[in-house]
Amino acid sequence: MRKQWIGVCVTAGLLAACSTDNNNQQQTSSVPQPAVCNGPVVEITGAEPRYEPQNPIANQDYKRDGKTWKIVRDPPRFSQAGFAAIYDAEPGSNLTAIGETFDPTQLTAAHPTLPVPSYARITNLANGRMIVVRINDRGPYGNDRVISLSRAAADRLNTSNNTKVRIDPIVVAPDGSLSGPGTACTTIAQQTYALPARPDLSSGLGSVSSAQTPTPAGNVNAISNDSLTPMVVAPVAATQTGDAAMQADISSTAPVTQVQPAAGEQPVQTTQPQLTSGSMNAPVTAPGSVQGASTGTGYMVQVGAIGDGTRASQWQQELSQKFSVPGKVTQNESIYRVQLGPFERRGEAMALQQRLMVEAQLQSFITAAQ
Repeated sequence: MRKQWIGVCVTAGLLAACSTDNNNQQQTSSVPQPAVCNGPVVEITGAEPRYEPQNPIANQDYKRDGKTWKIVRDPPRFSQAGFAAIYDAEPGSNLTAIGETFDPTQLTAAHPTLPVPSYARITNLANGRMIVVRINDRGPYGNDRVISLSRAAADRLNTSNNTKVRIDPIVVAPDGSLSGPGTACTTIAQQTYALPARPDLSSGLGSVSSAQTPTPAGNVNAISNDSLTPMVVAPVAATQTGDAAMQADISSTAPVTQVQPAAGEQPVQTTQPQLTSGSMNAPVTAPGSVQGASTGTGYMVQVGAIGDGTRASQWQQELSQKFSVPGKVTQNESIYRVQLGPFERRGEAMALQQRLMVEAQLQSFITAAQ
């Protein structure tokens, strides 16, 4: 009889140890790592966080495949890093944990324990890209994956199934204010879908505030082309009050254009001024092109900040070669900032920003050169 009791105790102890291991495995996978801001504030885009009541059914602790999953009750103290999966199901082929139709074109994600619906900032630790996603589903449940991203979210982050990401929750209060680790060193770009005011078409000008043009009294006669005469263009002369650089660039040997005179008039010759490059203090740059960056102080375009100095240097060299601009990597403790420039004028830096977004889908911001 005593031996039987000993066997029962040993069996109960093993079962308790297995249950403890399952719970500890989930707890150790999400050890709180509060985000600390040691760099500049970056504006990020993505899903727009808004207050949503939590789903009462999908936010209860549950068991799956013999494991107990405990819902995160304190998102401001939660942070997690690990490999991300990509959910590639067909649109409308599945329902999420809160009953919504899955759409791979939306910036959404699935997480086993974060509240649903909720929002989080996802950072690709390989390239520094960040976006905001809306968590509306449960999963993944593999031992080596911590979050499942929609195809749209994965493409924006340029992730694969072997990419490590960081998850920082964003807490939205009922009044719309944002807090949590996902707001450290970042601001969420405000999006608006408001339509402009309807134009007043009765005026014929298509302007909202334009007044109606009164109709002239009397008969309105059509203009005959036979009564039109060519307009004589007067020569353009630079004045002392104009831009000095523009005055110096007006060539005295500019081509002469002869204007056909009206009947009974003498021919008139007009000189067309020719402007050379650099004739204005702020040159106009064609969209998608960047002029050569100058040396010295000015403006830098910061593309990202990562924790690997070697990877940051490689990333900076690749960008400098692709966009034909110089660059550098600056270190702030354990963070390495990838910057391109310097540029003398802010407009040149803005032109590079546009190229980075159009050609490489990279978000960036302008900072003062050090």
